[in-house]
Amino acid sequence: MNAHILSRMISAEFLKLRKRRSLFWWSVILTCVVVPVIYGVLAILHLANPGKYGPAGGASNYRDALPALGLLGSLAGVMIGATAGAGDLGAGVFRDLAATGRSRLALFGVRLPGALLLFVPLVLVELGLSTVCSTVLAGSLAAPGAALVLQAGAWLLVATILPLILALGMSSLLGSRTITIGVLLGWQFAFGPIIGAIGFLGWARDGISILATNRLLPGIAGQQGGAVAAAMPLAVALIVIAVWAAIAVGAGAWRTQTMDA
Repeated sequence: MNAHILSRMISAEFLKLRKRRSLFWWSVILTCVVVPVIYGVLAILHLANPGKYGPAGGASNYRDALPALGLLGSLAGVMIGATAGAGDLGAGVFRDLAATGRSRLALFGVRLPGALLLFVPLVLVELGLSTVCSTVLAGSLAAPGAALVLQAGAWLLVATILPLILALGMSSLLGSRTITIGVLLGWQFAFGPIIGAIGFLGWARDGISILATNRLLPGIAGQQGGAVAAAMPLAVALIVIAVWAAIAVGAGAWRTQTMDA
């Protein structure tokens, strides 16, 4: 398959996701709209009672806001990934696509780049809005520096793209968008953190995906579960992230290759 055909297939995957209006606009709301709203509320509180509420911006508040940005971005990533993985089956067009003679692995392989074309710009806008708001509303506080912004951006991309990959792989494996969203949201925001808080599991907790991504979070020691994540070697965290992504992609590719059309 030449590069031109591959590019067209990726563009088609992107357009299929982009044309799902509810998916697109909910993703925009979660990643781009909520950020200035949150900072706006904090700024109003500061203006109303500066003695009780500090400036809405600044480097410390920027760092403290990162887990919330990751949470919102992960929600959007799971929705986009689950839709990309199970969209063709849900729409009943996978049989027709397979009948064209194109490789099933190619049909699966273009799903991730198509999803990322939609998702990554949203995450970058989310990061940019938070950076601008934290700088403009810093007041007497130090504004976030370039090093912090780069660290925050790297963490935010990893922490939100991994759930997207997991959702894409799981939905391709199960053939269900709804089940995938429910299971992954439960894992990301409930079961994963709960298991990570069970002390007697010791080093076994290093295999939890959300703790591995939190290891890259700037200022992790001050966050929930930070002591566990901070104790994890960086190399181990990167390996765990790569293994989770590889398993998800491998399972999705296998199922797409072997399922009945």
